[in-house]
Amino acid sequence: MNIVIACGGTGGHIYPGITLAQTLEAQSPTDILFIGSSLRMEKDLIPAAGFAFAGLPIAPLQRQKPLKSLRNLWRCTQQAQQLLQQHQTTAVVGLGSYITVPTLLAAARLKIPVFLVETNIVPGKANQWLARLAQWVALAHAESAASFGKTPTHVTGSPVRPEFGSYSRAEGAQLFDLDPAAPVVSIIGGSQGAQRINQAVTTDLEALLAIPKLQIVHVCGASNYDQIRQTSPLSAGQPRYRLLKYVDNMPALLACTDLAVSRAGASMIAELMVCHVPAILIPGSFGGGHQYDNALAVKRAGAGLLLEEKALTPGSLSAQIQDVIGNRERLNTMRHHCGQLNPSNAAEQIVSLIRKTLHSTQEALPC
Repeated sequence: MNIVIACGGTGGHIYPGITLAQTLEAQSPTDILFIGSSLRMEKDLIPAAGFAFAGLPIAPLQRQKPLKSLRNLWRCTQQAQQLLQQHQTTAVVGLGSYITVPTLLAAARLKIPVFLVETNIVPGKANQWLARLAQWVALAHAESAASFGKTPTHVTGSPVRPEFGSYSRAEGAQLFDLDPAAPVVSIIGGSQGAQRINQAVTTDLEALLAIPKLQIVHVCGASNYDQIRQTSPLSAGQPRYRLLKYVDNMPALLACTDLAVSRAGASMIAELMVCHVPAILIPGSFGGGHQYDNALAVKRAGAGLLLEEKALTPGSLSAQIQDVIGNRERLNTMRHHCGQLNPSNAAEQIVSLIRKTLHSTQEALPC
């Protein structure tokens, strides 16, 4: 098979795409091409993962300049069509965002089967609009099905790399120089960090360090690291506090984490759930507020708490952490609920659907 995966913009779209590509290749020889933006992080992340990548100069829709946006979309669709033809594409898999639109429109023009993956509980506008072109949509949440009209949907969960869940607690603790017998809270703001979360941590750091034996791993983002070091005297020289710019081995960190504090991106939540790590989720207000809906679903399932940014007053974060980490029974109950939210074999389920659909399509072709 010659598969094109259209994704990009954020890790929440890119990493599930890479996971699907790895799963496809592991099952049988597959020629995979990624198509994304030539201006976003996928241009670096995807080649680094060992996959072919083609970038389009696609830009977000500008309501003030609709003609300019339409011309850009048309040019990118033409380029995508050429790429699909050169690749002799069997099928296209789209993972959402405006970056996928040209490739999926080009696939529809060439009558190439289109499959969509939606990892957010409230689907993005691109996937909702493009669903009419798709054979089916794979969902992380059953509640999302109502957004796709007559297009068939399958609840598979969100694809997560197999490394998540493969480390033991002792292995993770050793890699991060932590005591595996003491509780660990990991505060994860994403690759760019999260300013409001970082501020809440530095404000509450003294109270957090007052929690007996608590170890804190604070992933603050490269752009925030120096400022935190300079402005927070407690951030240096504390044996139970690790301030990190970025974490390359997130599976190992989650393996030794008892409680996470995180944004509520779909991929991050899926990784936490697969590793059975309860979370205090602080959703960002960007992207139409979809992170709030993701966090609310985790809260309703009993696998985490929802803490809005506007509620991040001094002492609020440390109080929430204390309430959870200090109650072993509550923590274990939340951990149990995590295991019910996202299956670890989501990528395998989606790949199986792709193969079955393409096989049935080939059988239906006239001789």
